[in-house]
Amino acid sequence: MKLIEIHKDQLINDAESKWENQVLDKELQIIEFKDSAEGKLSLKINPKVVQYYFCIQGKLTFNFPESSYQITLKDKECFFFYNPDKALEPRLHCSENSQLLLIYCSLEKIHDLFLDKNQGIDFLKNENINRKFYRQDDLSLDMEVVINQIQNSRMPNNLNKVFKYAKTLELLSLYFSNQSAQNVASCPFLNEESISKIKEAKDLLIKNMAEPPTIAELASKVEINEFRLKEGFKSMYGTTIYNYLMDHKMNLAKSLLDSKEYKVQDVAYDLGYSNASHFISSFKNKFGVTPKKYLQKT
Repeated sequence: MKLIEIHKDQLINDAESKWENQVLDKELQIIEFKDSAEGKLSLKINPKVVQYYFCIQGKLTFNFPESSYQITLKDKECFFFYNPDKALEPRLHCSENSQLLLIYCSLEKIHDLFLDKNQGIDFLKNENINRKFYRQDDLSLDMEVVINQIQNSRMPNNLNKVFKYAKTLELLSLYFSNQSAQNVASCPFLNEESISKIKEAKDLLIKNMAEPPTIAELASKVEINEFRLKEGFKSMYGTTIYNYLMDHKMNLAKSLLDSKEYKVQDVAYDLGYSNASHFISSFKNKFGVTPKKYLQKT
């Protein structure tokens, strides 16, 4: 069964703006928007698909051309939708700097996942199986943490799909139970205020990546304890502050080299390397080839 068909109206994917469609298995598919530019996306959705939309920041607007029906999803909101009557063809419009996660899962898979719990899930009850359901809620703190982990995965490519698959199932479980399986319970430093400060620290780190502040300086700027910053950052983004910055630098370097508009030494300088050999070494550690050899292959 094909879950969805995607028709790109106006979407940008570059070093500054990212959207990605991933089929995790034949019954589970996700679309990620991270720091995206304003864009539009048209979908055709199988009627046997259960839909979940999560908005950490920005805004997502749904329009249904066959009617005047419109839904707007704002910061810290999530939306659940199931319509077994017909294939839906919504047009999605995301605002600038949106951070969104869209999940599409077959009804059969939802049944398998929550078979023992369906007494608490109205739309899975036998008497409701052919009824439309939708619900718009506030995004819980534990769900926000898992979404950040999905969108900031630093797993190797061969494990990344497995990691996102597991985290997506965890997110679905949290959506229905609203009880954290791992994250908040295992990291006592993540509350709403701490998450906001850790995000602010991440933004400062990226903004000043050529001359990055120390952890002590970051903690001072966002007014959080150093230990809380380090532990909370690792829980939210799956890696240390230093490794996150290094990954960001190398991925940006790769994008700049892909553009064919920059020389190796120019990229090194832009990223804050006073010595190009240090940049070359870091790039090779990340991608397995030197920047020069990478350019020759592209």
